[in-house]
Amino acid sequence: MSFVDAVKSGLRNYAVFKGRATRSEFWWFTLFTFVVQAATSGFDALNGIVSLGLLLPGIAVHVRRLHDTDRTGWWVLWPALGLAFALVAFILFAVSTAFDIVNPDEWDLQTALEGASAWVIGLVGVGVLVGLVTGIMNLVFLLQRSDDALNRFGPPPPPRVVAA
Repeated sequence: MSFVDAVKSGLRNYAVFKGRATRSEFWWFTLFTFVVQAATSGFDALNGIVSLGLLLPGIAVHVRRLHDTDRTGWWVLWPALGLAFALVAFILFAVSTAFDIVNPDEWDLQTALEGASAWVIGLVGVGVLVGLVTGIMNLVFLLQRSDDALNRFGPPPPPRVVAA
């Protein structure tokens, strides 16, 4: 699939989470998203609107790409859930510090690893680890060849014939 075809397909299937997307469709659309966001990076409001506008089709093409490798689209959520878990644990630590449960003047790594703060640091570590491992797994899935046969998400995308 060409760059232009991938962008058209990604935007045409703006919020379509069913079906399959080829490897080239996913990566070309990802490149398009990156270029557009880089081009608008100097204009905060415009970049925010563009980022928000491309979020849903980016997630949709990601889900369809996972379907193309015969994996459920729920894999998209795992890295985000791991990092969200780490963020919540970090916020709990910050709140406990704010309420003087942990004295910030006496805080150092050794002190943090003792008592209640060690649990929070452990939870942050678990969240980051889950986010990192599942993010790497997602990347491996996205790089895999398409499942050429009919799978539970439908038939493979038809081959695109490029006119000579």
